[in-house]
Amino acid sequence: MQQPSKIQQTQSQVNEVTGIMNQTIGTMLDNQVKVSELQEKSENMKQGAHNFKKKTSEVKRLMWCRNFKLTLIIVAVVLLLLAVIIIPIAVKFAKK
Repeated sequence: MQQPSKIQQTQSQVNEVTGIMNQTIGTMLDNQVKVSELQEKSENMKQGAHNFKKKTSEVKRLMWCRNFKLTLIIVAVVLLLLAVIIIPIAVKFAKK
């Protein structure tokens, strides 16, 4: 039996290292693709959050306006009822 020569051993080691490097480079490229996808998803989420905040501000303003209108209507009705009750009483006492 012949022992592998130094050149064959070295070539074998080079081939093994080359295979490991190829696997590592492949993994690195896969990771880079995943990072790019995550960045894209992150940007989409950021844009979605911005849109959500904008819409909630619009809804908040709209609800404030509705509440204010409702409060004004209630105050007007209460004042009208008080006027309907108080004016006849005042007129009645004024005639006496």
